Amino acid sequence: MFGSLFKRNKEWQPPEVLGLTVGRGITFDPIALRLLPEDSLIERPDSTLVITAQGHCDLGEQSHMHRFYPDDDRFLIQFQGGDGQSDERVDEIMLWYFYDVQYPSGDQEWNRLKQAIRQNSYTLEGENGNHRYERAWFDTSTGPEDPMTYWEEVCDDRSGSGRRRIFQTAMLYARGLKDGRDEMLLINMEEPDNAERSIAFMIGFPLERHNFSV
Repeated sequence: MFGSLFKRNKEWQPPEVLGLTVGRGITFDPIALRLLPEDSLIERPDSTLVITAQGHCDLGEQSHMHRFYPDDDRFLIQFQGGDGQSDERVDEIMLWYFYDVQYPSGDQEWNRLKQAIRQNSYTLEGENGNHRYERAWFDTSTGPEDPMTYWEEVCDDRSGSGRRRIFQTAMLYARGLKDGRDEMLLINMEEPDNAERSIAFMIGFPLERHNFSV
């Protein structure tokens, strides 16, 4: 999976991945969006989102993650696999919805959450009750496990300007929905260079290539 710390790639510029990059629009199949389970916590995006920033993580072992940030900051599109340059392989496509973003008041609150995401389950508070998610990473382990850590490098345009780095500490969870599919919960503790720390709680579903067009 993710390594502990990845070296910064100073030469990286936002590539096209399946035709998607900064300044391009991604249009979702409305039928696919309507098929999201009713008991899911994810909101449905508009049919088209325009990408305004793009992130990249070198995950090691010839695996890469590309993130596309649209003009609607409730959502994130993520491709995993290949490098977006010579290797165009895409193993996974995810649509993420930012369910909640918190800004810890200090180290005590920050470290309390870091300890909580080491456990084999996490309970997310909701308006209509609590929702329990089971750990998807290290799912064969019953004890605490350290979260994944990685650097993401984000650019605001195709030339690579507005470049910034974010160190992320993350754990992935899942819960079963009524239709038998899993809803994913990614808890991402973000530490940007020279910026405020935040904790993102993201609800995600996998997408297929035929679910969208660029």
